[in-house]
Amino acid sequence: MDNTQEINYSVIIKNNPDKETLYLVNSYWSYKKGEFENKPKQLSNNYNISLHDLFLTIKEYSDVCLECNCGACNEILKQEVTSQTHFLSTLRNLPLCEECIDKQRLKQDEENKRLIEIRRKEHELAEIKYQQQTAFNSAIERYKETRIHEDEARFMIHFINTCPNRISLSYYNENYLNFYKLKLLELIHIEENFANEYVVISYPEELKDLLLCEIKQESLASKPTNANTWSRLSFLLEKNKTYRNIHTPRFSGTLLIKEDVYLEKGTKCLYGVWDRDHDDAWLTLTPTSDIIVAKNKPIHKEPEHIANILNRFLDNPENRDY
Repeated sequence: MDNTQEINYSVIIKNNPDKETLYLVNSYWSYKKGEFENKPKQLSNNYNISLHDLFLTIKEYSDVCLECNCGACNEILKQEVTSQTHFLSTLRNLPLCEECIDKQRLKQDEENKRLIEIRRKEHELAEIKYQQQTAFNSAIERYKETRIHEDEARFMIHFINTCPNRISLSYYNENYLNFYKLKLLELIHIEENFANEYVVISYPEELKDLLLCEIKQESLASKPTNANTWSRLSFLLEKNKTYRNIHTPRFSGTLLIKEDVYLEKGTKCLYGVWDRDHDDAWLTLTPTSDIIVAKNKPIHKEPEHIANILNRFLDNPENRDY
């Protein structure tokens, strides 16, 4: 408060003090130009009394009513004060009128309700996220028993790497089957907002690594795209010049494979070994599927026993490539 501003207050004398006490009381409450003229310690020394007795005397023989503005509006308030400290503190921290107190209380109540609502929504969101994460964890536990195509896994990895969680409705519709497959597996959560034409896709952090593992496993389990088909492998078996006994290989050497050859699991093959000059040998390895091809024939022309067919194949010089 401005020190030059006039302060209105009234000192009410009570209990009929003597002249000396009355003078003490008036001296104590004398306030001019924004400060009290006489400090309690000064009066205590002048009247040779303790500070405790001084305060008891002021309280016993005077009541003071201070006029001040409401701390929130211009309404004049009357505030009882019991000491200089109380007097100055009231001026520094103006009290509120009843109407402003009610307004402040109402505002505080509304703020409390707002905070309660915020906490409630935060709790609901936390509960939803917890339920989603629980569902994601369950889906991940079941994932070993599910299978998705490699192109579906690659699509979702690309989506995780390049797209935000919130996507346009048109992009969602274009890739609906991919998203829906993952949703059925409970690996992603889809929130559709058709009014504003967007979709929010949520997924666990572990999903990308899971899909990468799936692609790696499928790639290892599938035939390489650059592998050449083959109908026969044949190569020379060089005589081992250091042959000593049955514990030493009769043929040994190195073999250079000039292109990729994919040997598929479960392929049944026919092998044959022919003697050559200098005690060398020639080995061929041929898939039986390339030898036996079913054709429509009259019954009297049906093929002989499979062993005879294979032996005849090996005996035919045309099937030797050495």
